[in-house]
Amino acid sequence: MKKLAIKAKYIFYNNKIHTDKFLLINNNLIEGISNQLTDGEYEVLDKGNSGIFPAFINTHTHLPMSYFRGLADDLPLKSWLEEHIWPAESKMLNEEFVYDATTLAAAEMIRSGTICANDMYFFSKYIGKALKDVGLRGVVGGGVLDFPTKFAKNSDEYLRRIEELIEEFENDELIKISICPHAAYTVNPDNYKKCIDFANKYNIQIHTHLAETEWEVNEISNRYGKTPVRLFDEIGLFDTNTIFAHVIWVDDEEIEILGRKKANIAACVKSNLKLASGFIKAQKLQEAGANITIATDGNASNNSLNMFEEMSTFAKTQKGLNLNPTIMNAENVFNMSTKNAAKALNLSKCGELKKGNFADFMIVSFDDINMLPVYNPISHLVYTAEPSNVTDVFVNGQCLLKDRKFTTIDIEQVKEKAKYWSKKIRS
Repeated sequence: MKKLAIKAKYIFYNNKIHTDKFLLINNNLIEGISNQLTDGEYEVLDKGNSGIFPAFINTHTHLPMSYFRGLADDLPLKSWLEEHIWPAESKMLNEEFVYDATTLAAAEMIRSGTICANDMYFFSKYIGKALKDVGLRGVVGGGVLDFPTKFAKNSDEYLRRIEELIEEFENDELIKISICPHAAYTVNPDNYKKCIDFANKYNIQIHTHLAETEWEVNEISNRYGKTPVRLFDEIGLFDTNTIFAHVIWVDDEEIEILGRKKANIAACVKSNLKLASGFIKAQKLQEAGANITIATDGNASNNSLNMFEEMSTFAKTQKGLNLNPTIMNAENVFNMSTKNAAKALNLSKCGELKKGNFADFMIVSFDDINMLPVYNPISHLVYTAEPSNVTDVFVNGQCLLKDRKFTTIDIEQVKEKAKYWSKKIRS
């Protein structure tokens, strides 16, 4: 790697917009910003009327489900999952399928300015390999369920699989590992306690679903005499290093618990809208002290990994639900997708452009028709920008998208494999 200076109209550095400056990169780290350069010290890249921003960190995904995009739509979560997705997974899942499907998802993420995904799935070694091969970061989670799958037969075997995953990516600079008990309705409290002990032993994060649907809350209340939030509080899950996806069906007392425990929450508004699961009470949760982040969920239920659209939909629905246009302002929502996300996933030196952080960023054109005129660049990212406006993406100092072209992915091969696997899914 080398020293690189990138000039742009706007640079969101140290949480402030700077104009007409250079972002300085030394190997894989950010050196700072500058008005001028010493001749010959840096390779210079002038991006003109563009902006340089920390790239997105998607805090809840199921990346290999990219091959199930559009397989089953317009259904409630329970029937979508049990009658369509789980049977397809039982039929299709293997190492090759997971690797190829993740590569398709990786291309979609790069194209839309996402440099890291917090993933929950199976055959996770091949998710990590696919992300690493294209140069993306990932928090790769091994799934845990009470019942057998093609991945493992019981809780102990699920845990052994995750031990193998930890060994595979030990000290990797791009890939971290987590343990992912699916949800309170598919993993019993004793197995959650096993996951807590396992996570503490290996110092890894837990990633789980929580209070996604009204059915889930009623089901868990009938089984255990308490709601999912109160169950997780009782077993100590909120006292661990955990990120919770969805968190929709919660009452005021539970919001107080989540806030007091500084819970990390991944809001997945588009997936929840499509499945008619409900709306996260993001304003109340954030005010209570929870760390809110933005995520897409799997692109079989979204049906995309487009963080621009996710931010816009999240902000607008929260304003509408609260009848208050001033809440969830653009910078707050953008931070949820970047530095809040890095905090939630314990990604040090990520999520912000500042000296000493990793050179992870996207360059967005402000010269495209849909981006003109420009009064507030951050507002444009949340309410106006589209993946087509992203011109360049860097991760750890490596350029993965250059002038809107992939540098680490053979995109035609990715397309052909997607067509090949879709025929096998339908056969």
